[in-house]
Amino acid sequence: MEYKTMNRKELAMELEISGSTLWRRMKDLDPQFKEQIKGRYVLLENEVKYIHEQISGMQKWPTL
Repeated sequence: MEYKTMNRKELAMELEISGSTLWRRMKDLDPQFKEQIKGRYVLLENEVKYIHEQISGMQKWPTL
């Protein structure tokens, strides 16, 4: 994945998950990090990288 400045909707599309799934998974992130990005529309490259690394470690539902 190419890390670049993007909003949450673009990040969800890059991760191939829905926006609501991204929201649920972001609830489990570090509270200090969540406070840092609270209310911001655009996420910076290093923030996108952190979110991707944290979320990619979470299990996806198996497809049937």
